[in-house]
Amino acid sequence: MGEAGPLLARYRGLICDLDGVVYRGASAVPHAVETLNEAAERGLSVVFATNNASRPPGDVADHLRELGLAGTGWSVVTSSQAAAAYLAERLAPRALVCAVGGPGVAHALAEAGLTPVRVADLAGAPVEAVVQGLGHDITWRELAAVGYLAEAGAAWVATNIDRTLPTPYGKAPGNGALVALVQTATSASPHVVGKPKAALFDLARARLGTAPPDTLVCGDLLGTDIEGANAAGLDSLFVLSGSSRLRDLAFAPRRSRPTYVAADVSGLLVPALPLDSASAERLDGLGPDGVPDLPSGGDSGRLLQAVIAGAWAARADGRPISDDARLWERIEQQLGVAGPQ
Repeated sequence: MGEAGPLLARYRGLICDLDGVVYRGASAVPHAVETLNEAAERGLSVVFATNNASRPPGDVADHLRELGLAGTGWSVVTSSQAAAAYLAERLAPRALVCAVGGPGVAHALAEAGLTPVRVADLAGAPVEAVVQGLGHDITWRELAAVGYLAEAGAAWVATNIDRTLPTPYGKAPGNGALVALVQTATSASPHVVGKPKAALFDLARARLGTAPPDTLVCGDLLGTDIEGANAAGLDSLFVLSGSSRLRDLAFAPRRSRPTYVAADVSGLLVPALPLDSASAERLDGLGPDGVPDLPSGGDSGRLLQAVIAGAWAARADGRPISDDARLWERIEQQLGVAGPQ
């Protein structure tokens, strides 16, 4: 495949992650809003797909508008909605489902035609399933109830199993940590719908109305966004504006390798080559420290693609490359993709 024209011109729809791609907490990632507004003007439809189950989609959309996202050609889907869609296909309308997590969990269940019941209101209610998502005020009593219900035979659905989530103060326990806690007290296992499972991507693509070859995923986490895109049979753009780093990409297993790489979401607006294509430029020369030698000058985006294509080629040939994080950080700084501070 050639690289003439911007990357977004090859696709009709974009499934875009949020944390680390569009915003970090309350602030927008540099270039993200401007890029997405321009992409919409060029006719690209966008669905923002997030594993964060705590907020209803409307609240997320309000945050995006506050950051300056314009127009109408976009929407938001959450892992709570994926959980509700999964249960709506299997339970009778208005079936009782225990909702554990933030407001987004109960909202999604009601939206799907089910009846959400909070733990405080159970009182022996004959719930058929329990959905566990992240919430800032989850209590021991609620986590215990998830285990009790799952052990008794209720369908247990986890919105996601992300062990951590980013905060302005560092990493904090994510829904996966709380799911793991419940699992210490029950023999049951949850059905997971969030990334890297395909369900959330399938829901987002249904919203877009696009075929797999016409759909691109953009994300910053190799083990969720990119692995999930591969599981759903979709191309992906990995951006270095969030959590996963250049070293992680160099050593990524095949299931977590993206189609393209860029410093941030503005990579949609420039040409790009698939990283594993025969035509991709590569930096095959490794310096004495086992990392690629960067030529002086040159386009940073092309060099970034070439570094990773070369690292993957070296690994495929059995040539060792350095796993020293500090050396890879130096390359990021040289390429201007040092990521969040």
